[in-house]
Amino acid sequence: MHRNWAITMQSRRSTGAVMFLVTLFILQSASHLAINESSTTEVIEDTNQIERVHFELRDGVFNEAIGTYNYNEISEQRPIQADTVIGTFDEFGLELTRPISAEWLQPRDDLLLILASTESNLKDIRMMINEIPELVIREYLPPSGFVLQGTQSALHQAANLASVYASHNVPLALILQSELQDILLLEGSESALLGEKMRIEGWYGEDGPEQTVSFADESGELKQDLADVVDWSLENIIQWDSGRYEGDLLDTDLISIAQQPSVAVIRYNPVFEIQNNNARSHMKTNNMQSYFTTDLDGSGQIVAVADSGLDEDHGDFGTRVIANNDVINDGSTADKWSGHGTHVSCTVLGDGFRGGYAGVAPEAQLYFQAMENDNTGNFQSPSLNSLINSAYSAGARTHTNSWGNSGGFGQYSSESRDVDDRASNYDRYYSGGEGLTILFAAGNDGPDPDTITPPATAKNAVTVGMHQNRYQGAPDYIMQGSSRGPLDDGRIKPDVLAPGGYVWSCRAQEAADTGGASGSSQWYLEYTGTSMATPNAAGAAAMIREYLEEIALRESPQGALVKALLILGAEDVGARDIPNNDEGWGRVNLRNSLAPPDGQGVWVDDRSLLSATGNSKSYTFDIDDSGDQFKAVLAWSDEAASTWSSTQLVNNLNLEVTDPNGLTYLGNDFANGRSTTGGSADSLNNVEVVLIDSAIVGTWTVEIIDANHGGSRGQPFSLAVMGHGINDLKPDLLMLEDGFTIDIAIPSVGQEVELESVVANTGNIRSDPFEVTLEVDGQEIDTQSLELGGGSERTLVWSWTPQNSGGNIVSFIIDNDEQVIETLETNNRQDVTINVSQPGVAITSNQAIQQLQDAEQTSTTWQINLQNTGLLETNASIIDTGLTYVEDGTELNWYVGLSGNQYQLQGSEYVELSVTVVHPKSPAPGTYRVTISATDLDNSLTTDFDLDMVVDEIPDVGIESDYDVIPVNPINPTIVPLYLFNYGNTEIAYDLQVQPPIGWEAYFVQDFTESQFATSSPIPVSDFETIEMVIEPPAVVPNSGLQTSVTISVNSITDPVVNWIIELPIEVEAVKSVEIRTDSPLVNLLPNSEIVTVFTIENKGNLAVKLSPTFILPQGVQMISSGSVVDLGIGDTELYLVTFQISSSARSGEAILHFDNGSDRFTWTDNFDIQIFPQPSLQFEKVIFPDGEEYTASFYGSGSHPAGAELRFVWQLSNDADIQWQPIVVPISDPQLSVTCDTPSMIGYQESTELSCTVFTSITAEPFTEPNFLLKFSGAGADYTEPFSLYIGGTEEVSWSELTSNSFKEGESKEIQVLVTNSGTLPFNHMISGSANQDWDIEVIGDGIVDLEVGESKTIKLLVTPKTDGLAEITLTFKAAEDAESATYIFAANAEKQSSQSAAFGIPLAQIGLFSILILVIAAVGIVLLKPKSRKQPMPFLPMPSNTIPNQTMISPPVSQNIPQQLPAPAISQPLQTTTPVVQAIKPAAICWQCRSPINGKVVGCPQCGARYCGSDSETCKISTLETCLSCQSPASTFISE
Repeated sequence: MHRNWAITMQSRRSTGAVMFLVTLFILQSASHLAINESSTTEVIEDTNQIERVHFELRDGVFNEAIGTYNYNEISEQRPIQADTVIGTFDEFGLELTRPISAEWLQPRDDLLLILASTESNLKDIRMMINEIPELVIREYLPPSGFVLQGTQSALHQAANLASVYASHNVPLALILQSELQDILLLEGSESALLGEKMRIEGWYGEDGPEQTVSFADESGELKQDLADVVDWSLENIIQWDSGRYEGDLLDTDLISIAQQPSVAVIRYNPVFEIQNNNARSHMKTNNMQSYFTTDLDGSGQIVAVADSGLDEDHGDFGTRVIANNDVINDGSTADKWSGHGTHVSCTVLGDGFRGGYAGVAPEAQLYFQAMENDNTGNFQSPSLNSLINSAYSAGARTHTNSWGNSGGFGQYSSESRDVDDRASNYDRYYSGGEGLTILFAAGNDGPDPDTITPPATAKNAVTVGMHQNRYQGAPDYIMQGSSRGPLDDGRIKPDVLAPGGYVWSCRAQEAADTGGASGSSQWYLEYTGTSMATPNAAGAAAMIREYLEEIALRESPQGALVKALLILGAEDVGARDIPNNDEGWGRVNLRNSLAPPDGQGVWVDDRSLLSATGNSKSYTFDIDDSGDQFKAVLAWSDEAASTWSSTQLVNNLNLEVTDPNGLTYLGNDFANGRSTTGGSADSLNNVEVVLIDSAIVGTWTVEIIDANHGGSRGQPFSLAVMGHGINDLKPDLLMLEDGFTIDIAIPSVGQEVELESVVANTGNIRSDPFEVTLEVDGQEIDTQSLELGGGSERTLVWSWTPQNSGGNIVSFIIDNDEQVIETLETNNRQDVTINVSQPGVAITSNQAIQQLQDAEQTSTTWQINLQNTGLLETNASIIDTGLTYVEDGTELNWYVGLSGNQYQLQGSEYVELSVTVVHPKSPAPGTYRVTISATDLDNSLTTDFDLDMVVDEIPDVGIESDYDVIPVNPINPTIVPLYLFNYGNTEIAYDLQVQPPIGWEAYFVQDFTESQFATSSPIPVSDFETIEMVIEPPAVVPNSGLQTSVTISVNSITDPVVNWIIELPIEVEAVKSVEIRTDSPLVNLLPNSEIVTVFTIENKGNLAVKLSPTFILPQGVQMISSGSVVDLGIGDTELYLVTFQISSSARSGEAILHFDNGSDRFTWTDNFDIQIFPQPSLQFEKVIFPDGEEYTASFYGSGSHPAGAELRFVWQLSNDADIQWQPIVVPISDPQLSVTCDTPSMIGYQESTELSCTVFTSITAEPFTEPNFLLKFSGAGADYTEPFSLYIGGTEEVSWSELTSNSFKEGESKEIQVLVTNSGTLPFNHMISGSANQDWDIEVIGDGIVDLEVGESKTIKLLVTPKTDGLAEITLTFKAAEDAESATYIFAANAEKQSSQSAAFGIPLAQIGLFSILILVIAAVGIVLLKPKSRKQPMPFLPMPSNTIPNQTMISPPVSQNIPQQLPAPAISQPLQTTTPVVQAIKPAAICWQCRSPINGKVVGCPQCGARYCGSDSETCKISTLETCLSCQSPASTFISE
């Protein structure tokens, strides 16, 4: 994984331009945002401008496509690089492909270019990036690059994604148009740009052009409005759209402008320039106008034309101009100059009213957008985004543009991007897009290659070149002026040719500059140019869309499908050489596109979608005739590309066609104008074609493959296929509603009739054989087989004999088995109702069955109709024939009455009658049937009819209690037995619900469960069940005698349910009730204490009471104060205070308080919980000092406690309470102490145990201080603390080091130095003196007074004069400090003799020297004499290291032969080493005051007291945590390095 935050740039050009190789590490500060207070921005508002269109996904759209999806995804095989207009980024940086001024290679701080690794696909990497807050993808730079914008934190997160192979800064040069880059290579070019008309544009986001940027997180904020930048960089400003500004350059500091986060593009303002009588014939639109059942003439289509202006009153537009818009705000839509817009518009849709020069789609409607400035005749350039949006909003689905940029050949501009974005957006059928075809003129700069300018360079546009319209060579002659491709990225353009040479069309009557016309009349002009070819192609596109919507019945076809069909029918001009850069795919031939003349069919699909690399969709076609062409065209509206990229394809789809022999053809792999094999897949174009001249019979497979998905959305595509046996059109069979006839209007049963029906095929092709079926009331009667040509119909004759009287439904059904595939399958049935007559009378009723539900009901009535079923008048009678109980057949003698008996009825006439039965209340369940008989007296025909009265369970209920009025307790619940009676007609169970009065509670108790609801068991007729009810009074005690009621709702468990509401009266009784309570706690009470208890006495009853108290208390508890008699009214509450005394002998037990009111007594009881706690006491036993000496008489031992020592104290701990106690000891100490105690054992009553605690005194404890510690005892309720104070004594002590020399010469004075340090705990102030055991003079330089604070050091200077040669012992002593530790310092010295001798005492000089060296070395290592005085509390302040540094030996010079025999030889501590005589001082490592260890490495010291410390942190010493010097408390910030 490579990540490179610099840009490495290389240039491979070797021509005369200057090459640059620059690596940038420039980090820019926040952008300078200058604001011009006097801004005069002019905002151009399109009167029809709409907001950006958004769509929602519609259910089922993916199911409309035909074919087989393969949703497999594969890993993308793409180079890890980003191809841009200035060079290629790879893992190492940017390799330039053009010269760039070095200053423009500076990076943009808010941008980052990342290269996506092939370990993840682009779609997945997009998702990862989109999950990072405050970050957005601004550009996709194929094949692997993304440009990101966001906060610094977000950019760093993106750069560190696992799927990011490398990341680079984005140079400012990408912001600047190529032409401007060329200018800026020239010296002084910046000033030349001042006042030039420029475009400054913002970013292109998900919702189109963006006006602002806004990002913010913890790493910073990035917010800016592009208007703020424009205010100080342009003047004479026009805002064409959000984030789109035009103006004159005011500030030549283009770099500052390019550095602004809201700026995406800086470029010259684009300058646009405008770029038939036989045209209809050449494009075969005349042939197709009446070819199908519906004329193709543009009807129902709205075409948008953006051009100079419009002579709306010309006459050839009729009333079909739906809008004429001024889109540049010059106040006019007139066509005053060349009349170009009027000529173009008529070419599309003029109807020839003024003289016969009709346009291609003469019934289409026009939405016009005027772009020409009437004052100058120049085209102005509004935002194409806004231009296209407003047209789409007005209903236009074809948008034609006969103009283009005057420069920028082959380039992909912001306008190109707008076209691609809008076309892609409106082709997203899955989000509700209805499709939009956008056409642009290729331009008139031919015949040279690379002469097509933006916006015609857009991928999704239909770019139109021109062939000759009239005269010799037409139509197979490409006009010289027609602009040619290829585009800069190698794409094929133009897409098609259309008639553009010598085209007659409408003349604007106000046009004054028509000199360019090659012919003219009053109403018409002849012009030549791709401006004329493009509207011809637009008219053909409108007809294709009309065909798709009205003939093929395809709703909202994609613009890409219209483009695919134009190319499907395109005809090669001249030699077979398509595709090429002159004609693209050939000239438009609408007949080939929609109805190929060789009999092939056309099939299309524009409802398919591929979403990831590796996805595919395949189709199979059975070619049933050989020898003719098979052609497949794939087109898709690709996502808009980046203007920074050198290639524009975002989503790369591939077309592959496999013939029946297994030979595979790749899209755009052509030779000699036809498909070949052996080539490679196209990765540049979003149109791919396979063309086979002579297709073989068999199954052909067409597969669309998502080869590389670089976009952020699923990619819809359109496919058009032509071949034998292929057809997108279908028949449409239906029964004509007005085609039905019958020879007898109302036939009788058994009478044969003749029927006629008409079947039609409204489709455009002949149907396969199908059947039409005659059914009557769902029964098949007859079937006829036939087939119909498109647009034809046929009358069918049928015979039928009715079998049933009344309404008969006669149905004619087409293709009942659905064998024929049709356009619509919902219009294949016709239903007709035929009334059939039959003699007689009939009885009917809407309520032949009556339900008896009311227990009190005693009569039931039915409404019936008596009808003449024949068509002739007759006489009729009606009677009842008896009433029967159906369950057992018993005839009942109940009364039955009819409202009439004799009637004269016309044909089909009926009368209404009533039948009434009188019956007892609640008859037994069952069915009671009344039989009614009616007779047609004239025809002697009788019919019977039954009327039923159904009696189900009829519930009836009653509730009784033991009281007429139920007495209830005002305080406590009252239990009331209720008796539930069943007065119904059968055994029935009932549900009950009780509703108490407001504030009361009431519920039932069943199976020990309380509920407002209850259910009885089934109760026999006239029997009862007892149900227990409980009534609880309200919180406020009700007055005695109060009366109210409880409501009970009863539902029968029957179908239907019957409900009763029953009220039960209740009355409140008179009751005395007193509540005694206290909130005072009676737990954990202590002996020998008093407690005040507050009792609350509340009268809960509904009578007043007078209460007298009586107490019964446990042992050792007595009442010492209380209240007297308590008077309480109804609802009153009184506080009653009692003071109890608890003695030392008190014990826990029950306490009772009685309050008496006559014979009524109210009692309170509770337990007194009296606690017993341990009673600790502590007795000192001894203290043990570090030397093991014990002191029992005094806590202070010998009188004080040493610092830096461990002391052990021992006590006897006792318990004087009658309770077992496990002591818990917690020591609490001052910072100078650290205390730990052993855990004592359990102690019983009057028992004791040993308590031992160890006290550590800090080495930093100041002398003569008294640090404290506490022993806190707890456990079993004990709470006891014992304080102790220590007394810290002080010590005097010094240490010696850094002796500078011990080598001298006889008779010569020499100054030496030694360092003395106060290592005690007290200030040190003493006089030092020196002496020697030989005749040497030792003089202390200075007054000899050494005054040292604790830790302070001082250098002692001595003047030593040896009077004799040989060894000597020098002693330094503080005379008044004999008790001080190390008060004396002794070291060995040697003096050389003034003149050398060869021998002494008969001993060779060499031997004498050897002995001298040995003695001197031993003395230097081990003879330092420490003479501590006997002290009771020796306490060195810091541990001193040995004076001998490891691996370092004192080197002494050779000694004299005169060695005193009486000098004892010191012990040898190290081997003797001899070397060249060199004197080295012994310098032991300093000791750190923090960690008390020798300092290794850097040393820092306190300048106030000289204390030394480790110079840096280590595992054992954290000097950085030290705030003050441990010696003198000076701030650690004052420490200095040694």
